[in-house]
Amino acid sequence: MIFKNYQNILWIFVFLPIFIMMVLGFRKRREKLSLFINPKLWPQIIPELSYSRRFWKRFLSILAIIFLVIALMRPQYGLVFKKIQRKGNDIYIAIDTSKSMLVKDVKPSRFEHSKREIYSLIEELKGDRIGLIAFAGDAFIQCPLTVDYASLKLFLDNLEVGSVPVAGTDLATAIKTARTSFEKVAENTNKILIIISDGEGFENDPIKSAEAAADKDINIYTIGVGTKAGELIPLYDDKGAFKGYKKDKEDKVILSKLDQYTLEQISFATNGKYYSSDLGQFVMDKMYRDISLKETKLLEEELLQMHEDRYQWFLAFTFILLLIETFLGDVHRRTVEWRGRISG
Repeated sequence: MIFKNYQNILWIFVFLPIFIMMVLGFRKRREKLSLFINPKLWPQIIPELSYSRRFWKRFLSILAIIFLVIALMRPQYGLVFKKIQRKGNDIYIAIDTSKSMLVKDVKPSRFEHSKREIYSLIEELKGDRIGLIAFAGDAFIQCPLTVDYASLKLFLDNLEVGSVPVAGTDLATAIKTARTSFEKVAENTNKILIIISDGEGFENDPIKSAEAAADKDINIYTIGVGTKAGELIPLYDDKGAFKGYKKDKEDKVILSKLDQYTLEQISFATNGKYYSSDLGQFVMDKMYRDISLKETKLLEEELLQMHEDRYQWFLAFTFILLLIETFLGDVHRRTVEWRGRISG
């Protein structure tokens, strides 16, 4: 059994003081009564008074509260398959993992800022399928289109600069990889590709690749990470210690700058939009709002495996216990009342 809303166990600390006050009040009344009447004489003088009955009433109340808190924690047990109709967009995010993304003209670095942008997008998603592509001199799908956002976060957590072993920045291959994957989904979906990169040092022709994507009704949105002034590309050893700056074939340090023009042309070729993150500001939320303005479509049914809710059981137990608690009090009073009438 798992608990979907396990944090609701904190409600027990709200009810705990009430339990304590009930017990203390019960003892205080008992002590006051014992000052006037010997407890041994209570059954004869006050026949309607039954402390054993009161004990059980309080016990049932406490048990009912415990079951209520368990219900609030939303217990789930067993698996069930449910068909759902998905409404939203199909979105691939292509993140640049080349060495230039280590540059720190955007804090803490271009790459870490890009990952934070993606995390912020995941928090905003509402039914959209999303996938992850890592690219440098080549491109690979890290996570296919999914609505399992938690799994996507795990893939993103493990992504690093250098995850793609081929050096360079091949935007064209990243676009082609997304286009090929989109061919496997339904034609009536909104196909979105988001590219996060500094746009520098590209191989092949990304503009032609973008035009080919546009022919497949794919809209490309680009985020430029970095500054036009640029900075040197830092290098680190296996232990993460700084060991110098990247150099070219002539042994000169390489200054990495944002190539805004290329990223703009890619987005414009596909009826998308370019966003600049050159000052380190987060722009993904604004991008998602713009994407959400597109008409979302009712998409195909999906068969999802889900844990089945069992909180109804505990709510039922709570209701039954409270009924018994109430019934205990009423039955005793009526019994005493009828005994009085008969003796009269």
